[in-house]
Amino acid sequence: MLPLVTIITPTKNRLHLLSETIASVQAQTFSDWEHLIVDDGSDDGSIEMVEKLAASDSRIRLIKRTGEKAGANVCRNVGIREGRGEYLVFLDSDDLLSASCLEKRVALMQRNQDLDFAVFQTGFFVETPGDRHQQKPSELFGDDLRRFLSFEFPWIINAPIWRKSALEKLQGFDESLPSWQDVDLHIRAICGGLLYVKVPELDHHVRWQYDETKVSVLQRRSPKHLLAAAAILEKFEAEIRRGPGMDWIRQRSLVGLYFLVAELWLNAGSLNSALDFWGRSSFRGLSSKRLYASGCLLLLLLASPFPRSLSARIIHKWKGFARFRINPSMLG
Repeated sequence: MLPLVTIITPTKNRLHLLSETIASVQAQTFSDWEHLIVDDGSDDGSIEMVEKLAASDSRIRLIKRTGEKAGANVCRNVGIREGRGEYLVFLDSDDLLSASCLEKRVALMQRNQDLDFAVFQTGFFVETPGDRHQQKPSELFGDDLRRFLSFEFPWIINAPIWRKSALEKLQGFDESLPSWQDVDLHIRAICGGLLYVKVPELDHHVRWQYDETKVSVLQRRSPKHLLAAAAILEKFEAEIRRGPGMDWIRQRSLVGLYFLVAELWLNAGSLNSALDFWGRSSFRGLSSKRLYASGCLLLLLLASPFPRSLSARIIHKWKGFARFRINPSMLG
């Protein structure tokens, strides 16, 4: 008999944390699940640990990623293809589910057969759930597309439960993107008209840790990731035009992302790359000549010996005037 829910966990060298993640799945009040651990080339004993657990719990399955392509989203796509459940949940290998998570998510989806996915709230922790007393903002209404374009992220990868057919319709994650793949997936879901609902209940916990090797860090500093940002933003623009259509708010949100990446290039030490990237917003007809010119002047100001704290305040005021709404933590 096929499981009703598939939990997909990509992992690489997370032995201790992965065991906690698997334990949170085994502790579920809902038992009709399979947990796919898709390994991306671990050599720290993770494979042996999962094999041992799978021998005693047949609901746990180890899949070793093969092929030249690597990374978490390649592994997630493997999980989508191999998953046998009607519903799919992504769970990173350092995060945890609350005990009633799957029970409540499945009940909601079964009561609402028209839903493609449902989003639950995220809590953050350092050692044990609740020790950070922080969670994602729980705005249940409003413009989620603009929030993603502003990098406010109304939800993250662990938050939804998906109908597998919906993810297959989206064709999973875009493996050609070096970063922002989850943002891209959620933007495509919204622009594609998938039906979803957001629930106020917190039911999973994300471990708060800083790791220089994480994609979320590299995408702010690595030239490889910053160079790829142009194609990513052009893809976002195409999805909007193909889906709900471009309006002033979405256009200004995209322009804000162009300026964000320009600032990241400046932080990486390349004024020329910053100015070139900012110029793309004008070339694509998204920013006016006046907005483009003022942005250039402010990038030059940031690169000058002018006190950084004062120039940052000036730019903050300019962003407010320009109606940019970008999460400032992206520049950390």
